[in-house]
Amino acid sequence: MKRPYLRLLCALLVWLLIASCAPTSTSPGVPPELKHSWEVNFNKGDGAAVTALYAADAELVMSGSDTAKGTTAIAAAIEALIKSGAKAHIVSIQNVGAGDVAYVSGTYTIDDGKGGPLMERGGYVEVWRRIDGVWKIVIDINAAAPLPTIAPATAAAH
Repeated sequence: MKRPYLRLLCALLVWLLIASCAPTSTSPGVPPELKHSWEVNFNKGDGAAVTALYAADAELVMSGSDTAKGTTAIAAAIEALIKSGAKAHIVSIQNVGAGDVAYVSGTYTIDDGKGGPLMERGGYVEVWRRIDGVWKIVIDINAAAPLPTIAPATAAAH
């Protein structure tokens, strides 16, 4: 007599065993104050502190720019942005981790730091990895979105 349910039960038990061995996801994956330090340090003009958040072999991908690979190239890209006077405003929407890997995603805006109009807005995804007990960004991808268009004011009727 065949027992098809036994095969299903075995498959379910194997799946449960594998799932119980895998690290469970947690939120937040990266400590929020650490994630927020990117924005705070950037806006203070502390490029070294921002660069220190990246792993030695990290990659920074920004719309319209070549990929910055490694902390030397990332530092140069960060310093160029800081020297422009731009200020970043970052919103984290998801921050999920499992074991020594986490991802953070959200939106950002860049303005001129003087109350002027937006220079850029978009979304981002960062992959973080805990290296020797310290969370580091290993991949940082930013994708710019079109800026909203403002309709010209109509001339007042005489």
